[in-house]
Amino acid sequence: MSALKAEGFPFHQDEQEHGDFAPQDLQRLAQASLKSLDAALQLVQQWQAAGHGLEDLYIHAIAPCARLLGHWWRLDELDFAQVTIASSNLQRVLHSLSASFCAPGADQPTGLTLLLATEPQAQHTMGAFMLAEFFRRAGWSVQLLVPLDADDVLSHLRRDWYDAVGLSISTGRQLDALQGLMPRLRSESPNPQLSVLVGGPLALNQPEALDTLGVDLLGGDARRTVELLKHIVTARRS
Repeated sequence: MSALKAEGFPFHQDEQEHGDFAPQDLQRLAQASLKSLDAALQLVQQWQAAGHGLEDLYIHAIAPCARLLGHWWRLDELDFAQVTIASSNLQRVLHSLSASFCAPGADQPTGLTLLLATEPQAQHTMGAFMLAEFFRRAGWSVQLLVPLDADDVLSHLRRDWYDAVGLSISTGRQLDALQGLMPRLRSESPNPQLSVLVGGPLALNQPEALDTLGVDLLGGDARRTVELLKHIVTARRS
């Protein structure tokens, strides 16, 4: 059976909607993030004061702004250092909003647990951090891991009980490693009913490549991903 799919995974989201944010707004936020953390935070706080909800800011402002920075880099309008600094400032904005964003989940925890791992030794982790925030907002307990390698993921998985594990995969070169990892995830986890979520560019652009691996969910829109994974996990629990 093919994995369930949720379009537009935040590990590599490709949303076309921008909510109430025009392209000029995204450019303003990108320029602010290139300038400083304070400039980016001030602009986001202005939008929040004007009535934009936190989910709207996350999905329709900060996430597409990060993609815009990547686009400018591919066009050689920015160098790697500039993109790294600006992305770091955007992620620090997310950290500043985190307590408020995750408050609903802190007030109503579900008891569900997720190990969310980026690609090994990833340098840019904002997408995974943002996805973790949506799970926390929904009451999940989340450990966000930047692993050294696949064995590092397994080591963390063996250490605690998790209802689900989320992995990111970008290219076909990583597919062989994932094929070797998949059977070990459930066999080495204390939870034999472990649910497996996979996201990233390969999951988004070539989902058929993952059809035979036993993946439960191919990640998509953050809110939809949270809903679908909760449905899968609670069904297995019962």
